[in-house]
Amino acid sequence: MMLPLFLFAVGLLLMWQPRTKRWRARLLAHFNGDERRVRQRAHTFFLLGFAFFLSALAYLYRLTV
Repeated sequence: MMLPLFLFAVGLLLMWQPRTKRWRARLLAHFNGDERRVRQRAHTFFLLGFAFFLSALAYLYRLTV
């Protein structure tokens, strides 16, 4: 039962992280101000977090049925 909760937490963290100012500032510095690459990385993090979230839902469904 702990794995789905862990996957939920990780998924939400990965989806939320690109919205923080610190994350954005660090990536802008890393990519030398290339806004397109920062947005691309943020979308990648969101999709990865969403995949974790969906896997947690699938795990919970599998445990309950």
